[in-house]
Amino acid sequence: MRIYLNNGNYVVSFIFLLCLLLSNKIVIADSETESLYQSGLRLFENAKFENSIEKLENAVELRPDIAKYHHILAKSYGRLAEESGWLKAIKLAKKTLQHLELAAELDPKNIEILNDLMKYYQEAPIFLGGSTKKANKINERIKDIKCAKVINRRTSSNSSIYENCLKRQRMR
Repeated sequence: MRIYLNNGNYVVSFIFLLCLLLSNKIVIADSETESLYQSGLRLFENAKFENSIEKLENAVELRPDIAKYHHILAKSYGRLAEESGWLKAIKLAKKTLQHLELAAELDPKNIEILNDLMKYYQEAPIFLGGSTKKANKINERIKDIKCAKVINRRTSSNSSIYENCLKRQRMR
């Protein structure tokens, strides 16, 4: 491709073409990652946790900024840990926590992710990151999120729930 610097139209055309090519690669990458995620999710739902982990690790490698990828990867590690021997389970539990915390960081208002993280903190032994204190903090966050939704939408048909949420918000 020739670019004539004395004519601005050619430079602009080249830059435009370059942008189109780059954006096309981004779309393909997003499509590929979503396909890996969907495949990993189906494998998780069919209790094929090792295969699920493989797909989801690839999705996370391509797009580490997507919370749902980390969330299902964490759940896959957790389920595989449940069926594994102690040594392997310990290693998998650490990965479960790592990806649950990352998912919660990426999507801090996702109640499903927060519930799973809270359950991990409640059920895991201390040496694997379990913590009643952390679980209670997550539980309070979940309540705050739910109350914010009730107040913003006034979706509760029960006025006492609405009033309790208002009180909760004033206390914070």
